[in-house]
Amino acid sequence: MSGTIEARNKLSASVTATGTSVSLTYDLNSVREGAVIQVDSELMYVWEVGAGTKTATVERGFNGSTAASHASGAVVVVNPKFPRAQLFEALNDELMDLCSPMNGLYDVKTLDFNYNSSKRQTNIPMTGDVIDLIEVRYRYIATDYKLVNNVKLLRDLPTKDFGSGYGLQIDSLIPSSTVRVTYKIPFARVGLESDDLQDIAGYPESAEDILVMGIQIRAVAPREIKRNFTESQGETRRAEEVPTGAIAGSITNLLRLRRDRITAEAARLNRQYPVVIQRN
Repeated sequence: MSGTIEARNKLSASVTATGTSVSLTYDLNSVREGAVIQVDSELMYVWEVGAGTKTATVERGFNGSTAASHASGAVVVVNPKFPRAQLFEALNDELMDLCSPMNGLYDVKTLDFNYNSSKRQTNIPMTGDVIDLIEVRYRYIATDYKLVNNVKLLRDLPTKDFGSGYGLQIDSLIPSSTVRVTYKIPFARVGLESDDLQDIAGYPESAEDILVMGIQIRAVAPREIKRNFTESQGETRRAEEVPTGAIAGSITNLLRLRRDRITAEAARLNRQYPVVIQRN
């Protein structure tokens, strides 16, 4: 933001999740009708202000943010350029994008269950989405879990016969025993800013810089469209200082660095969890 500091104020009293009157500590100044204010991660649209009482009548949960209670003394940001609610949404979008096949990142889970060798296809109690299997092993003896080949993950099976909708088809001859399945799943979305990315989303700490770059790119990229919007105003007079395409060009290095980091993290995962299942 090149040193830009948005206008700020503070709440002089707490606000409930449904209250529509906001009391401020300092003179309203930039808090005026038509402004958007941010308190914590909630956006509020200002309908009316009372300069003498330092109050504002607001619409709660504006622009897709979530209305919540706020404590006295909470910082109020006026017309934030990068609202926290949008950055949080960008975080979850990045989590989903990074585990797409093109990017190849994922969380790893293991599941142990009792396998009956009389059944070629058996229910496996998985929940949520599963990307693919990494390996399947069965307990030969306590100190030897042998690899199982010719295994298929079956999806969308009738829950009448397969309770979870997932099944494991084993075409190798193995005895009835404990089977351990290691598999890939997408990262989970986080619901709160305070959620731990490792515990809740299953996201590796080593790749947190990728999320930061992704959020920066998602926040800045649409601003090129806004800058070139000409229906409400003529061509900008800053063209020589900030020529068309300058904003988009400013994230080029971020895009390149993000791609390199994704490739590096995907290679690390593939080395750590090589897919060893053989299929016919």
